[in-house]
Amino acid sequence: MPEGDSLHRLAARLAPVLEGREVVDFSARRFTNDAARSLVRRRVPSVAAKGKNLLIRFDDARVLHIHLGMEGRVLVERPRSTFWAMDRERWEPDMRLAVRGATIVGRRLPMLRLLTESQEKRAPDLAELGPDLVREGWDENEAVRRLRALTDRAIADALLVQRAAAGIGNVYKSEVCFLEGVDPRTMLSELHDDELRRLLRRASALLRSNLGSGPRVTRPSLRGPRLWVYGRGGRPCLRCKTPIVRLMQGPAPFSASARSTYFCPTCQPPHAARRDEARP
Repeated sequence: MPEGDSLHRLAARLAPVLEGREVVDFSARRFTNDAARSLVRRRVPSVAAKGKNLLIRFDDARVLHIHLGMEGRVLVERPRSTFWAMDRERWEPDMRLAVRGATIVGRRLPMLRLLTESQEKRAPDLAELGPDLVREGWDENEAVRRLRALTDRAIADALLVQRAAAGIGNVYKSEVCFLEGVDPRTMLSELHDDELRRLLRRASALLRSNLGSGPRVTRPSLRGPRLWVYGRGGRPCLRCKTPIVRLMQGPAPFSASARSTYFCPTCQPPHAARRDEARP
């Protein structure tokens, strides 16, 4: 599932392929022919991730904005690629961006748009993003302030709001709450700023630790699952053996926009119970 670490890894993979090179061909299903042709012969000065967004910049101050959503993929097609030769017939891509020696191919992209510099600055989904937790030096106080500015909601739901803090997705939401012992149903108003800071720091540490190659890991162990709770509904907690609970959360928990949350009711007791235990 693409989250902030996935996009930063993707940008790092694409940068040496695209940066400094000239576009020799470009096509995209949602672009007019004129818009697609306008990118040919443009150079790519930079490829970067911003939260869960991929930004491919061109030398005329325009940017190709890609969001992978839940199922999107961007791959590098090399000449004589065996994968592409096998898959080409059934896979008509949403986008093909070719430079000399390689082609970037995008599939199932819910967001693919070409923006001018001024449009990028006005686009709410980019301009209003909160601190990117994958980057060094992200503003902790600003992230806490933005969380506080949300209409009160459950913490697991709040952690997904990219205008508060960018990069956390459905997997890290559950894993961070588990590792900090926070019931994901706890309302923002019940948590102190120090608790919010710990959750954000943990999320940043996990995101950054997964920037290398290999599968995503939140449970560093040579044996057993790589994740503590995500995707383990009904299975025993890896700490206490209590069955992991799966619930749907979001502004409308019973709608298509709701997201799964996984937690251990023993390791993550209700916030009131935690307060009571902390009293002398």
